[in-house]
Amino acid sequence: MKIIECKLAHYEVPLKTVFKTALHAQNKANGWIVRLKSDQNHEGYGEAIPSLRVTGDSDASIFGVLTQVIFPAIVQHDFENIGKFDDFVSKLLTGNTAAKNAVSQAALDLIIKDRQTSLQHFFGSPKTHITTDYTLSINDESSMAVQAEKLIRAGFSTLKIKLGDSPIQEEVAKLQQLAKEFPKVVFRVDANQAWNIAKSRQFDQLAAAANLPIACIEQPLPVGYEDGYADLTSSSHFPIILDESIHDFNDARKLRPGIDFTGYNVKLEKTAGISQAKALLDYSESLDLPIMVGCMIESNIGIAFAAAMASSYANVRFIDLDSALMFQTEIFKGWLTDEANGYRFNEQFVANDALRELPWQ
Repeated sequence: MKIIECKLAHYEVPLKTVFKTALHAQNKANGWIVRLKSDQNHEGYGEAIPSLRVTGDSDASIFGVLTQVIFPAIVQHDFENIGKFDDFVSKLLTGNTAAKNAVSQAALDLIIKDRQTSLQHFFGSPKTHITTDYTLSINDESSMAVQAEKLIRAGFSTLKIKLGDSPIQEEVAKLQQLAKEFPKVVFRVDANQAWNIAKSRQFDQLAAAANLPIACIEQPLPVGYEDGYADLTSSSHFPIILDESIHDFNDARKLRPGIDFTGYNVKLEKTAGISQAKALLDYSESLDLPIMVGCMIESNIGIAFAAAMASSYANVRFIDLDSALMFQTEIFKGWLTDEANGYRFNEQFVANDALRELPWQ
């Protein structure tokens, strides 16, 4: 695969509702789409999402790194496979995982199209459809209940609940009310680093006493306090999944599986691309860990790669790929088409008008 052209475009699209976590709030999706062209005249697409609080990437850094460092290095270069491409890019600079991820996705997209196959078949996914949970942002009890009812009517059976800005007793009360109104729904709780050890223990004890239907608790402690997880994990009534604490394979191997965490959340925007994400998934599979595959607030372009990888690993127990469903309109399709509570894989890449008409530069 020889890359002969590199282009970049920015997009913004309103979300259906404000997305609020313990780290930030936003009412629109904001991302960058990379387009690479091969010598076989195919075009490959990837996505980069700015997230200063999670990956350290901004709009300015994504634009600068791609246009000034990565694009000049890869254009007119021939790459045998995605592993060699990712290795080449990783040696250009440190950090900047969102920008690296975008070109990794686009390069893999080119490889797949040059080989005349599909994303789903490349990863060996046996599924044609993929379902996801849907995230309830931080909100008051009544607003969360209204949103939950809409989602359940749409076919969602698992809700990811963002917590972290209220006293623990109030957080548990929110979940109790939701469980009472919607007794068949399963919760995945995400504190986004908002608690300390004492609050985490308090939540665990109160939630267990209330017999809440919680499948897992995600990242209760701040990044840098990973030494506190051993005590929490050993006494927790619920699996503890790390998110912001584990970006790539090097982060995972420094921690003790089953002691410092039950599992972790793999996000391509954190890993810097396909190869590192696959390394994390392979590692978790070798340890038989329950894994979540998640996302930032990104479109179908980026979600597709995570969906294909997630559906090809048996130990991926939690799929949190709802962000494209939060868009007011499905602006891109690519390898995925939105469905009521998830996505359908497309056999061929769908390059719709919204994608073609982006302001490429």
